[in-house]
Amino acid sequence: MNRFDTGVQSINTTINNAGSDRPEQNVSPKVHQGALDQDAYIDYRKLHYKNTIPDNRVLVFLTGFCVGMVFFYLTGGQNIGAESLLNSEHLALMQDYEVNRLGLFEYVAGVRLRQFLFCVICALSSVGGLMAYTIMGWCGFEMGLIIFTIVYQHGVKGILLTFSMILPQGIFYCILFLIIFRRYWTGDKKCCHKEVTVKSERNRQRMDRIKTVVLGILMFCAGILCEVYINPEIMRKITLLFN
Repeated sequence: MNRFDTGVQSINTTINNAGSDRPEQNVSPKVHQGALDQDAYIDYRKLHYKNTIPDNRVLVFLTGFCVGMVFFYLTGGQNIGAESLLNSEHLALMQDYEVNRLGLFEYVAGVRLRQFLFCVICALSSVGGLMAYTIMGWCGFEMGLIIFTIVYQHGVKGILLTFSMILPQGIFYCILFLIIFRRYWTGDKKCCHKEVTVKSERNRQRMDRIKTVVLGILMFCAGILCEVYINPEIMRKITLLFN
């Protein structure tokens, strides 16, 4: 019996000695604080670069804008008929013209509806991301070309005239464009595995789709109404500056 007890004690002593030989797992407070500071610095750098580096959409639009500007100078303003685009006679007519609201509404609604369907088809295609940035770059190209053409004709006041052509409906159309191609603007998403049922997840996705569709329709209708009823009055006021 004594020999057995002695053997058990020797085994326990061996185990304890083996455990004591392992390195200490506790990290010193200084090392732990340094790791936290390093993580905080990395998070700060990510947030800093995210706030300072322009968005890809902005870069694509500005690239198209610069290309339009260069194209204008290379062609000497003859590319879209700078001599006839919103010349003095057109501006004088715009100061006193009467708008046929119904006819203008039918025309604008038809044009915007075709453009809307085209964007939806592009968003649903396999090259939706490429088409989104292509459309954005083309819009920047047109904006740069039109602005420099009108400024070439009318000086600095041409900038006001250009913005009066696209506001306020341009704001709603821009939001609508971002909604249509919304899935191409998001970056890497972190999946959070929560204990939710499949039914509740489907209901949430269905509600998100309904909200997106309703918001898109509202932006589309608001843009058309602004283009028909508000924008002509803004342009009429701006053209009075060109007397």
